[in-house]
Amino acid sequence: MKKIKTILIILLISLPAYSENHMVTYGTKSPATKINIKIYSSLSCPYCAELHIKFLPNLIKKYVENKVAYIEYHDYPLDQSSLIAAQVQKCFASEKQKFYLDQIYKNQSKWNSAKTLKELKSNLSEITKSMGLEEKDFNNCVKNKEFEKKVLQSRINAQSKYGINSTPTLIINEKKYMGSFKNIEKYIKKLL
Repeated sequence: MKKIKTILIILLISLPAYSENHMVTYGTKSPATKINIKIYSSLSCPYCAELHIKFLPNLIKKYVENKVAYIEYHDYPLDQSSLIAAQVQKCFASEKQKFYLDQIYKNQSKWNSAKTLKELKSNLSEITKSMGLEEKDFNNCVKNKEFEKKVLQSRINAQSKYGINSTPTLIINEKKYMGSFKNIEKYIKKLL
């Protein structure tokens, strides 16, 4: 019995830690949170990368860290590259997913310049390998139909509920934000 327990523990430790909610979040959602932001993003979208790299850190610092805002990232793949990249994201625990998003957006022009599906997978695998995801686990993530379904369902839900048809799209307190990135803070301040 003791050997079985030991084997199970070793097996559980060696498996990749998949996130349960499959969604990257910043902050804590509570009744006291005044601003709830949903970001619908495609991992291959250059404007999504710009939002993530240039504007998100400031929103986190000013509003999330002060417990005024809560941010959720939702998948909205525009092409096969972003679908596969989003599937792979689901293979990481929540905190590692944040780091994965940072790496994907910072290196977007490198991994997304692939000419073939094989090259795309190789480019993404290089990023995930540096994060501790073995090639076998990476391939399992890419083939995982449940992850694929979750990513695609996120897009379908966004189209149905909010009429989203491009990325990035921000839903702030359940209303589609139509302004520029530069004016997000002005919009948020009006809501406070």
